[in-house]
Amino acid sequence: MVVDVIKKLMQLEVSNQKWGVTNREWVRSDKQRILKKPPQRGRWRNLLIVLFFLNVHLGNTILHAQSVDTTKQKKPIDVNFLFSYYQQDGEHSAVTGGIGTQELSDKSAKLNLIVPIDSSGSLNFGLNLNHYTSASTDKIDNRISSASESDVRTAWQLGWEQTYSSYQRAYSFSFGGSVESDYISTNFQGSWYTPLTSNKQHSLLIDGQVFLDRWVLYFPSELRDTIHPFITTDRRFSYHLSLQYEWIINRRLALGINSGISLQKGLISTPFHRVYFEGEELARIEYLPGTKWKWPLSIRVHYFLGSGLVSRTFYRYYQDNFGIRAHTASLELAIKLNPRWTLSPIYRYHTQSASKYFAGFEQHSTDANYYTSDYDLSAFHSHKVGIGFRLLPYWQWHWKRLKWYGNLKSIGIRIVYYKRSDGLWAWTLTTALGGS
Repeated sequence: MVVDVIKKLMQLEVSNQKWGVTNREWVRSDKQRILKKPPQRGRWRNLLIVLFFLNVHLGNTILHAQSVDTTKQKKPIDVNFLFSYYQQDGEHSAVTGGIGTQELSDKSAKLNLIVPIDSSGSLNFGLNLNHYTSASTDKIDNRISSASESDVRTAWQLGWEQTYSSYQRAYSFSFGGSVESDYISTNFQGSWYTPLTSNKQHSLLIDGQVFLDRWVLYFPSELRDTIHPFITTDRRFSYHLSLQYEWIINRRLALGINSGISLQKGLISTPFHRVYFEGEELARIEYLPGTKWKWPLSIRVHYFLGSGLVSRTFYRYYQDNFGIRAHTASLELAIKLNPRWTLSPIYRYHTQSASKYFAGFEQHSTDANYYTSDYDLSAFHSHKVGIGFRLLPYWQWHWKRLKWYGNLKSIGIRIVYYKRSDGLWAWTLTTALGGS
């Protein structure tokens, strides 16, 4: 039983840091967009209050619904609800050349359906909505950041998962996309899982992803008539391949090793990021090479200490052809206080070197071939601390009209605080609901 628990933990925990320099890279790349309308704060404040009390944890919680018709019992339909709130601030906005506020807030809701079609196959559908406000993207037409603007990002994913019980193998594939004001993305994903031994103590997971992205090109207002000729494409192509080896060493100890390669080609730089040079009054737009590769290597160890205590340790090394070298280490404990309550403290440390193309405000040389003032590519170290709670209430609901019933089995919440050495700070609230 302990072996099965450890194996499920290894399969459920997917690193958000797989392809980026930090787990915050998606915030800067996906959220600093040109925006047109002022935020409507009151409505979203009320929504946040509602989401807070819905309480749930991180993607492994489930709400099942099934018919009470006992003559032909169907497999349950899994319905996953995820809610989160993110807020950050700092003083190094890339939109204004490495100065200015980085104030940003994001509210997201995610729905994921897993519909069994037969005993071995299931259809998966996911829908994600993000509403965010950003002070820096309001200043594509100005040099100094001020009040926030807002935008909405919509993403969806449709896929199929097939298992072979006789061989203990499984594969999955999916496709999806996302849309926001200045960015359109399409993706294709596939994975293959197979045990390497008959007792399943050794297994291999191969995962591949392809992203086909297109920018809606917006440039800083003062540069729109003087854009340099190197912007020759509005497309970006990303290819990711990952290999994960898992080893259940004994009843208490499990090991996972993950590595892969990521390649991006096309418009890597962000068109509305300004860069200021020494001795020049007029800014230029960010300019980076048209090819970028990333190589991560990570090790994950789960150990059952006994008495309801599990430790999860993680280490990752990262490097890319932009010159960044990074190290990340984290420790999370799952402490079972009683049969219904689980407490999960977490700590993470990250350090990295600067990209060879990075320099701060008015620090670039005029003869530089490539340049950026995005502090996500600077040298820094960071700390992340957080705590999570999980409750197993086992509440039952029954919808007589449709003859549906379900059991609410999991309520949880996680709060995380993040602090970076360049002054950036952030906090995240993640919630979820689960049952069967």
